[in-house]
Amino acid sequence: MTTVTLAADALLLQSGGAAGLLSNPWFYAVFSAVSLVVGAAVGIWVSPEQRWQAALLAVGGGSLIVSLAFELYDPAVRTIGKWPASGYFVVGVAVFGGLDIFIDRRSADETEEMGWGLWASVTTDGIPENAAMGSLLVGNVSGALAFLFALSVTNTSQSMMSGTNMTQNHGEWRTMGAWLVTAVVVGAAVLLGYWVLPPLPEYWVASIRAFAGGAILASLAGEIYPDAYEEAGPYITLATAVGFLGTFLL
Repeated sequence: MTTVTLAADALLLQSGGAAGLLSNPWFYAVFSAVSLVVGAAVGIWVSPEQRWQAALLAVGGGSLIVSLAFELYDPAVRTIGKWPASGYFVVGVAVFGGLDIFIDRRSADETEEMGWGLWASVTTDGIPENAAMGSLLVGNVSGALAFLFALSVTNTSQSMMSGTNMTQNHGEWRTMGAWLVTAVVVGAAVLLGYWVLPPLPEYWVASIRAFAGGAILASLAGEIYPDAYEEAGPYITLATAVGFLGTFLL
């Protein structure tokens, strides 16, 4: 744990009520769930211009790069070694990369792929990602807060873009119902990670975090950046930099 992280955690502990909120797993669970529902509602009933949705998606992608490297993969390497951590990381990439390929092949057209595909990606990837975030609350509040920022930005933009596209094939309320289910799953994963993972041996906690890092990378490569570039083109490079710097500085 770096000196900066220790200082940030100490500052949180000195801030009284705010520290209690920022270390409370229910806050992270509810915030993660609500961000998905809000994003889906905006996508369904407001339908912002796709270019701006894609830019927000790239911001979230840049944020996740920081979190998967510094909050998931690097601690796993320091705990169980670079080769075991890399192995679990690759397994995460393979599992969720394969899932993305399966979703793409099942999608009838581009609209369904960007709608149902993003929903399925968030639902499945969100389980290991949010469980890992929940486990970070035990001993690394500042890391969990940065991870929450990254996941919330990404999930809000994904649910927004998916909501806009899913509505064309499935209707408004059916689409919202699907995202409400995902919100419950994601919120439950945070609590599961907080209650179940920390008591496990360090080896398995580190393994799960490395696996979650691989899942995030697969999501970035297979869903987030291809969809963002298709809608916004080269402008996503700047948006990615904004997300990266914002999360790194946080």
